[in-house]
Amino acid sequence: MEQNRERIEQHSGLLEHMGLTPVAARVFVYLLLQGSEGAVFEDLVDYFKVSKSAVSNALKMLTTSGMAGFRTVGGKRRRFFYVNMRSLFNEKEMISRYQQFFGILEDVRKARDVQDQFDKELGEISVLYKMLLIEFPIILERWKRTIELDG
Repeated sequence: MEQNRERIEQHSGLLEHMGLTPVAARVFVYLLLQGSEGAVFEDLVDYFKVSKSAVSNALKMLTTSGMAGFRTVGGKRRRFFYVNMRSLFNEKEMISRYQQFFGILEDVRKARDVQDQFDKELGEISVLYKMLLIEFPIILERWKRTIELDG
């Protein structure tokens, strides 16, 4: 994994901009690189040379959000953490998020009741989210058919 240290730093920086903590972002990329094999807690602490609580908090954030999961193997007490790929693209959850954000934008526009440049931008973004609500299920259905054909 040492050969991927620079890659982990590069990709985790982008994930930090999306709202993950620095340690959670790095752990997530590390787990992506591990694939379905996953990694144990101690390996993550050793690799990143951060406190156990920092790794624990990162794993808690990733598992709570559904981005990662864990399993035990053969009755051992050690948990193997892995990226939960299917939950990253949970159709219902993503549509729910689009609906919620669309609702927020529309509510803010009504509450502001000001027709200025910012209101125009809110309206434009609101249209984008409305389009996502319509188009996203269609795109997902096409994606599902594509992976079925490739499989």
